[in-house]
Amino acid sequence: MSTPSVVGSGRSATRLRLVATLAAVVVAAGVWLLADPVFGVELRTPKGPGSSETQELTLPVAAVAAGVVALLGWGLLALLERRTARTRTIWTRVAVAVVCLSLFAPLFAPGLSAGNRAWLVVLHLCVGATVIPAFRRDARTS
Repeated sequence: MSTPSVVGSGRSATRLRLVATLAAVVVAAGVWLLADPVFGVELRTPKGPGSSETQELTLPVAAVAAGVVALLGWGLLALLERRTARTRTIWTRVAVAVVCLSLFAPLFAPGLSAGNRAWLVVLHLCVGATVIPAFRRDARTS
């Protein structure tokens, strides 16, 4: 049984995914910088699932979280590339589902202002819009 090849070389795929991961960090930082210092919306997140208490979302936390999520997506993509020929389809569905699920906290958590909700949704969507197309580009086709 042969393993289907990845579109493009391994080096170019790795480089693209590394750039996309770094871009996700920069995009998250950029959205945070627009929301907080420019528009004056202090970004807050729920302290925990179902909590009505909030905590400040700092720039380093937003940037690191974006990087961690991108790295987790990269890890899943690498695992799927070793296990299935349907990598692109499976990974894309999982990635889109993760982005959709990530919107529940900003949209439905108690204690967040409308402006805060809007900026958190923008933050999540921008990171997803940065990572998903880039990682899909060199993923195995199906």
